[in-house]
Amino acid sequence: MSLYKILSISLLLTIFFSCHKKEDEGTQPTTSTHVHTNGTDILDANGNKLYLRGVAFGNEVWTDVEVPVNHHAEVDYQRVHDMGMNAIRFYMNYKTFEDDADPYVYKASGWDWIDQNITWAKNHNVYLILNMHVPQGGFQSNGNGGALWNDPENQARLKALWFNIAKRYANEPVIAGFDLLNEPVVTASIDQWKNFAQDIIDTIRTVNKTHMIVVERVNAVGTDWSSNADMNFFELNDNNLAYEFHFYTPMEFTHQGADWITNPPIPQGQVYPDPNKLYVTGTPSFLTASFSNPKIAAGTYDWTEYVESPKFKINDANIKLCQPAVVNRANTGKIWVDDIVVKEYDENNNFVRTVWDIDVTSYDGWYYWSQDGSGSAGTDLTTGHSNSNSVYMQGSASDANLSNSKYQFIPKQGYSYTISGWVKGENVTAGSAAMFRLDCNKISAGGAVYAFDKAYLASQVDQYYQWTKAHNRPLFLGEFGAIQYAFINDRGGIQWVNDMIDILKEREAHFTYHDYHEDNFGLYKGYGSPVNPAQCNQPLIDLFKSKLP
Repeated sequence: MSLYKILSISLLLTIFFSCHKKEDEGTQPTTSTHVHTNGTDILDANGNKLYLRGVAFGNEVWTDVEVPVNHHAEVDYQRVHDMGMNAIRFYMNYKTFEDDADPYVYKASGWDWIDQNITWAKNHNVYLILNMHVPQGGFQSNGNGGALWNDPENQARLKALWFNIAKRYANEPVIAGFDLLNEPVVTASIDQWKNFAQDIIDTIRTVNKTHMIVVERVNAVGTDWSSNADMNFFELNDNNLAYEFHFYTPMEFTHQGADWITNPPIPQGQVYPDPNKLYVTGTPSFLTASFSNPKIAAGTYDWTEYVESPKFKINDANIKLCQPAVVNRANTGKIWVDDIVVKEYDENNNFVRTVWDIDVTSYDGWYYWSQDGSGSAGTDLTTGHSNSNSVYMQGSASDANLSNSKYQFIPKQGYSYTISGWVKGENVTAGSAAMFRLDCNKISAGGAVYAFDKAYLASQVDQYYQWTKAHNRPLFLGEFGAIQYAFINDRGGIQWVNDMIDILKEREAHFTYHDYHEDNFGLYKGYGSPVNPAQCNQPLIDLFKSKLP
């Protein structure tokens, strides 16, 4: 499209918006007739505190189906209501409304589809949150929507579409809000979305002063998916605005086996909760160890059991992490170790669990340190206790040890821990201080250690609330969920969702689960075909019914 045509269209839109501004001012309903915000709260039309909690209707947006008649019917609104839900995040594809070959010309079939869903939503007391999931310029989430940011025409079309949606439904209270753009992935800076979002808001407000507007944080800048100190949120100018984030933490659980993630792929198998999967912030440093453990025998011998060490009690609040280690102090000979076991005992010395049972198969993650640089360590693939693999240490003239951070664990105060294993010796120096040991670390100021459990999930959710509370804005969790593979083989998908709902309810949160009807994340399976009640994740449906009365 020529620059002249782009400028002409922009001028026409400017004139169109300004001409309608005075015409519609004074005709819009007051805020009290619609869902609206007040500080960090969302209120209903009567000014009562409202908690928007529901599910997403994906509407087959990823396959560009213009009118997704197979995705749901009116009965599905009743099913949503029966789960105790009162909201649907309603995904939209711009192609429902306009064709690329005929921009700014809107299809009656698209409006009819939205109108039909509004009627169904009213019939079953469910709010709609209209979400632009696939905008002109491309689906953002996978980083393939750069044309929205690099082509001004795409932004003009999206802004015009929101103008027309907002104008058409200005007097429709069953629409709780306009969710402007799903998972923005900008090409250069956060300001790209900040400035464009403000532009869309200002445009909407020329014809609709009543509906809540929802603006999602920037998900990524180019290929950088990290978050800044503001969690990629930004302040906008509007008095009826909510902010949005999505939560799929950690991806290795919620997206395990996802066939669209290939670089690298996420294998299946992660379970929840997992006390041995740790997340550490801050810097760990050595604090103490189980120094009184017995020494490894001197001499040359075949595989011999290093029996369970004396119990090492945790009675220092500064101890945040422990891990098994093998010490080879002042041993110029060689030792092989294998089948290392760490056990946990409660305050009364009752056995609780086996923390680790390590059958060494490779040198992956092992780290060798010696005080004077002498000695070496590695994997021996020809000898082992339970198989042909083990790790070895040799030739240390000073203090030396071998450890692996993969086997760190969070010790409990007042509990005790032991270590045992198997060792093979060759010319082990008499009087050396070689031993199996538990090393314990502290964490630098401001750091923390979490296992993969509810407390970790809560800590991650709270990062987003810190910003919105500081800016006195409501926060909406537009998407959270787990892939179908998280719900099989006792991997804990139901427990993950259960804990997430508890965390969100404790924070008086607004949220919609992703999603209602599709194969990977859906409550109901069968993408591209009508809902079949027999093809469903019934335990998950039952969970929502029990948690959302």
